[in-house]
Order: sequence, then C-alpha cells, then structure tokens
Amino acid sequence: MAARSRKAKKTAGVQRLVQQVLSTLPRPYSEDITDIICYEIGENWRSDYDALVAQLSIDVVNNWIGRYVLLELGRKSSAQVPAVKSRIIKSYSKLPP
Repeated sequence: MAARSRKAKKTAGVQRLVQQVLSTLPRPYSEDITDIICYEIGENWRSDYDALVAQLSIDVVNNWIGRYVLLELGRKSSAQVPAVKSRIIKSYSKLPP
C-alpha cells in the first residue's frame, strides 16, 4: 500500500491535469473520452504535459492519464483501440457509460 501511495503522490500532477481538462469538456462524456482528453492535452496543455513527462517519463504520464480518467469517471474499461484524435498516445481503452 505504501508503494501505491508514493506513486499517487508522484502522479498528483497528472491527476490535476486530467481534472482540469475534464472540467472544460461538455457532458455526457463519450466512451472515447480518453482519446479526447489526450487530444486536448496535446493541443492546449502541452507545456504542462511536457513538464510531467520530463519529471516522470512518457510511459508513466500516459498510463496514469488513462488511470485517472477511469477513476474520475468511475467507469470500467473495455476494448483497447488505436487513438484517432490524439497525437500523444497510440491507443486507449474505450470507457462505456
């Protein structure tokens, strides 16, 4: 449990970024919300994203974006699909309502 707590503290900036982006998007969120969030991050929050990547690594940031979207929305992931909109990720899990 202590390791999970340390990871959560290290990735708190990723969580804040996901929350900020979610707050700007219209509801209801589609099952492609992760792709949409990553697109928005790449277009409008790129400097924040790049700073997090420099601190944590691209794999950690991208994985935790997906986890935090899942947690924030309280959904379960389904099929893994190629990213359509985003340039910062290659694939994501659909999150059906």
